[in-house]
Amino acid sequence: MSVWTLALLCALLMLLALAPALTPALAKTTRTAKPASSAKAQKIDETPADAPVRRFVALLTRKSIPLADLRKLEDQLEQARKIKPDGLQGAKAGFFLARVQEELARQSGLKADWFKAAEGFGEYLKQFPRHILAPDALVRRGTIRLTQLANPEGAQADFQTVLRDHPRSSRAAVARTLSRQAAKSQAAPQAKTGRLEPVAEHERSRGPGDKALLLDIRPKNSGATSRTVLDLDRSVRFKYQLLESSSGKAEHNRVYVDLLQARLGATIVEDTHLGGGGLLKSIRAVQRDADTVRVVFDFADLKDYKIQSLDNPFRIVIDAFAGPNFKPTAKEQGKDQIKEPTKEAAREPEQPTFAPPSASRKRMAVDLVEQLGLSVRTIMIDAGHGGKDPGAQGYGLVEKDVNLRMALILGKTLKDRGFKVVYTRTTDVFLPLEERTAQANAKKADLFLSIHCNAHTDPGMSGLETYSLNLARTPDAVRVAARENAVSDKNISDLQMILTDLMLTSKIKESVDLARGVHKRGLANVRRVWTVADHGNREAPFYVLMGAKMPSALLEIGYITNRTEAARLESDAYLRTLSRGIA
Repeated sequence: MSVWTLALLCALLMLLALAPALTPALAKTTRTAKPASSAKAQKIDETPADAPVRRFVALLTRKSIPLADLRKLEDQLEQARKIKPDGLQGAKAGFFLARVQEELARQSGLKADWFKAAEGFGEYLKQFPRHILAPDALVRRGTIRLTQLANPEGAQADFQTVLRDHPRSSRAAVARTLSRQAAKSQAAPQAKTGRLEPVAEHERSRGPGDKALLLDIRPKNSGATSRTVLDLDRSVRFKYQLLESSSGKAEHNRVYVDLLQARLGATIVEDTHLGGGGLLKSIRAVQRDADTVRVVFDFADLKDYKIQSLDNPFRIVIDAFAGPNFKPTAKEQGKDQIKEPTKEAAREPEQPTFAPPSASRKRMAVDLVEQLGLSVRTIMIDAGHGGKDPGAQGYGLVEKDVNLRMALILGKTLKDRGFKVVYTRTTDVFLPLEERTAQANAKKADLFLSIHCNAHTDPGMSGLETYSLNLARTPDAVRVAARENAVSDKNISDLQMILTDLMLTSKIKESVDLARGVHKRGLANVRRVWTVADHGNREAPFYVLMGAKMPSALLEIGYITNRTEAARLESDAYLRTLSRGIA
C-alpha cells in the first residue's frame, strides 16, 4: 500500500469521526438563517386593527364610500377592539371605529348616528386621553356637538381641552378657531342654533333614468299630529329644513322638503289647502328649478317633526307634532277633511258601534291593560297585507285572508268585553304600511295590534311569536321584519338607522309590555287544546308599527308554511281560542 493511499484512508476516517459533530453545527447554521427572516416577518406582523384602518384610509380618497363597506369596517374594528382593548391596538381600533361611525352619520344624516359617533370618540378619549390621536378625537367630537347636536357648551369644552392639554398639537389652531365659533353659538338666540343649521340631507340610491317623478301627495290630519306621504317613482336624494322668512328668521310653523333630481308629476296639485282646522293647514309643491321639486308645509302649530323614507315603493313620510297648547277645531275633530290615499283603499272600513264597558271589563284588573296602567278604550286591529299584497302562502291558504278572519274574530271578542274596536280594513283592500298607524293615530286608538302569519323555508318550523318595535337583535327577527316589510335583509340596516331616531318619541316600553302580555295570554289559552311551540317576544323594525302614538305589537299567529299549523289557521275554533286568550 502506497503512502498516498494510506493518507487518503486516514483522511476519510477522520471525516467519518467528525461527521456527528459537524452535523449539528451545519444544522444550527441552517436554522440561524431563518430566524433573521422570521424576526423580520415578526416585525411587520399586523394587529387585527391594521387592515381595516388601511382600508378605511383608502376609502376616504374616494368621492363616495359604499355604506356596506363602512358597516363591514365598523364590525371589524369593533372585533379588533374586543380582542385587545388596551395598548396601541385598542387605541387605534377605538379611534378609527369612531371615525367610521362619523362617516356613517354623515351618510345617514340621522341625529342618532351623530350621537353614536360622538359617544364613540368619547369612549376612546376616556380610555386614552393622552394618546397621539386624542386631539383629533376632541376636535371631531366638538365639531359634531357644535354642528349636529346643538350642543355648543359641550363643543367648547372639547376645544378648550385641546388647547389646555395638547397646546403643541397640530390640531390646536383648529380648536382655537372652532372655540370662537362655539362661543358665538352660545351667545346667539336658540332659534339660530336649532334646526336651521345644518340642513338635513339624505342620500338614497338612484334608479335608472334621468329624474324621479313626484306621483302623489297624501296628507292626513290626526288631531295634534299630521302625516303626509310623498309618493315617487324611484328613490331620490332629499333634504329638509325649517323655512326662513324674508327677514332671515326661522318660520317655526313652515317646513320644506327638497327633492333633488326630481320633477312634478302631471297630476300634482301645486296648492292644496286643507280645511277642518287641523294641524296641517296647506301644502305647496313647486318645480323650484329644472332639477329640484320643493314641497312646503304650513302648520297651525309645530313643536317637532320627523321625516323618513321608505322603500318598495319609494316614498317620503313627514310626521308633524303640535305643541301642548294646540287645540284642533271641533270640525277637524269630528271629521277628517283630507283625501284618502288611493282608490283601492278609499273605502272607509266599517266600524263597530261603541258599547259602554261591561261588567266583564271591570273584572279585568289582572288582565293586560290594567297591568300596563293604561286607560284603554279604543283598540285598532290591523289585518296584515291585503289587496294586491297577498302575504305568505302555504297549503292552500293566503295570509291576507287568514289575517282578516283573525282580525274580525279578535275584534268581536274585544267588543264583547266592552272595548271600542276599529279596523284598518274589513275587506280585501290594499293599504300602504305607513297608512295603518296613521289611521290608528287619527282614530285616537289606545292600542294597536297588527295580525300576521309567519312563514319559513323549513316546513317543520311552527309556533307563536309576538313583536314590538325596536332594533332587530337576532337573524330570525331580521328575516321576519324583511318579509313583512317587503324588503331585503340588507335594507333592514337602513331601516334600523331610521328607527333609532324614531324611537326617541315612541312608546317602546309600553309596547314591550303589551307584546309580552298578549303573547303570554294567547299562548296559554291555545295550549289548553293544542301543542304549540313558543318563540317568545322579539323586537324588530317593522314599518307597520312606526309612527304609532300608542303601544303597539305585531302578532305572528302561526306558520302558514307548516302543514299542522296551516290546518289550525284554517279553523275558526283555533282562531277564537287564540282571540279569547289575547283579549
